[in-house]
Amino acid sequence: MPRVLYFSILREKLGSEESIEFKGSVGELKKVLKERHPQVADIIDRVKFAVNEEYVSDDFKLEGDETVAVIPPVSGG
Repeated sequence: MPRVLYFSILREKLGSEESIEFKGSVGELKKVLKERHPQVADIIDRVKFAVNEEYVSDDFKLEGDETVAVIPPVSGG
């Protein structure tokens, strides 16, 4: 089961991590996360995903034992 790590605003809203029973594409995982956490669905629409410390596209396939980082957009000043 993938270990999902949250950063920035998502960490504040959801905690630092959760494990999800899931296999499929990153794009499908994005949909699952939006359904599980509708209060942050707008943020999840704009995140980047990294799997095992490498950025991946929405079509990347998860086998179920990866570490998935969910990284929201960051603004600076």
